[in-house]
Amino acid sequence: MCCVCGEQSPDLNGLHKRSRSSTRSVSQKWRYQMNSFHYFIIFVSGSMFSGVMFALLNYAPKYVLLPSRTAPHHLPDGKFLQIADEVRVLEPYFPAVRMPSGLGDGNNSGKYSKNEPHDSNEQEALSSLKVAIEMNMMGKDDKAARLFQHALALSPKHPEILTKYGEFLEHNQQDVVRADHYYYQALTVNPAHSDALANRQRTAQIVEHLDQKRFERLDQKRDALSSVSATNVALKRAEKEAYIQHIYHSVGIEGNTMSLAETRSILETRMAVDGKSIDEHNEILGLDAAMKYINATLVNKNDFITLKDILEIHRRVLGHVDPIEGGEFRRTQVYVGGHVPPGPGDLSILMSRFEGWLNAKQTFQLHPVKYAAMAHYKLVHIHPFTDGNGRTSRLLMNTLLMRAGYPPVIIQKQHRHKYYDYLQVANEGDIRPFVRFIADCTERTLDLYLWSTSELSHPIPLLAQESMSNGVPLINGFERETTVEGSGSGDTIRIGTI
Repeated sequence: MCCVCGEQSPDLNGLHKRSRSSTRSVSQKWRYQMNSFHYFIIFVSGSMFSGVMFALLNYAPKYVLLPSRTAPHHLPDGKFLQIADEVRVLEPYFPAVRMPSGLGDGNNSGKYSKNEPHDSNEQEALSSLKVAIEMNMMGKDDKAARLFQHALALSPKHPEILTKYGEFLEHNQQDVVRADHYYYQALTVNPAHSDALANRQRTAQIVEHLDQKRFERLDQKRDALSSVSATNVALKRAEKEAYIQHIYHSVGIEGNTMSLAETRSILETRMAVDGKSIDEHNEILGLDAAMKYINATLVNKNDFITLKDILEIHRRVLGHVDPIEGGEFRRTQVYVGGHVPPGPGDLSILMSRFEGWLNAKQTFQLHPVKYAAMAHYKLVHIHPFTDGNGRTSRLLMNTLLMRAGYPPVIIQKQHRHKYYDYLQVANEGDIRPFVRFIADCTERTLDLYLWSTSELSHPIPLLAQESMSNGVPLINGFERETTVEGSGSGDTIRIGTI
């Protein structure tokens, strides 16, 4: 209360307190707003910085900003690991891609082809093709042939080159079989190629007739051999020599360096050869055991060839080299040249299907030589084992031939490159060249037996080509045809007196 007027005065202390309280609340509010603004500025700055760095890392040239950064690793495309048969089955479902304007002639410029990478040598190949056609029209067949082959080497999958070279072989060299093969390859690349289609409609029946005549000739020689008495001394000697030759050539195809004399010594004396590895000895012994098993059980078996029989053959092939892997499917992926066999997880299903095909009624209607050759190819294509696939496939082929009355076929080690080339052609879709190759080997083996059991005044070419010390073969007659009546083209194996 005021001491002068007696009135009650305001509470100054309360005013001061309220003033300080309001000032404090305003200050706190201002500070809160400033902190929020700072956070907002920091967030915006961080977002802008992140956006700038993302743009720099992803759109700026890597060699300028990050010279040490490496390119990411990607898994291969799904088609990369497909086997040949699977690719051929799925091809109709792949999207067609129009051929570039330079791939076809006027009749096929609008056709479709498989999607293939651009070949840098394509223009040179087409130029060689053009000159080859001109040389052919001028009657210069030798130059034309070399130019056709040069164009084919530069672009081996070009449908136009394949077709024109096939026409040259058919009309100028009268080689209808090879011409039909090139027409077939051209249609594999471009099924709508009109010239290749028209040519193959003309040659397909001719080639089929020629193949049938070949099989009939083999049957006649087989029947002639079957008329020879089993007690014939010359026949027994021929069988023993063919047995040794078969082992020598079969292991030689796989890289065994044993000579024929060394192979004979191991089989007859069971003595080791100086300077040769243990594996090379065991390969010969394993093949010997497998052939004895086949002769004792499978040749005269009146039942189907089963998967168990194939495993037993392989068990003996690798019995001395790798007993653990012998008779067992592989458990890892393998790679055979340019062919990628199916994975280990698919082997059981594929081998079961192969067994079904092997004993199917439709399969038995094939000619025995064609049946045996296709069985060989199918098994080696699946490649079910870690090692010994080739030897097992050849033994299976000979088992089927012997059950049909044919002698076991000998594929010479000197012809291993042709053998593998024909297998590669079969992988590309045409198994007929491989069947013809096996038919030729069958005929040469039949000629051996027929010659050994008859009295001929003419010498016969040798199958077992021994090499001189300088590596030059003493006999080089695979491409040469003999004129001896009753003998087939090429070589036949040498008969030794044992």
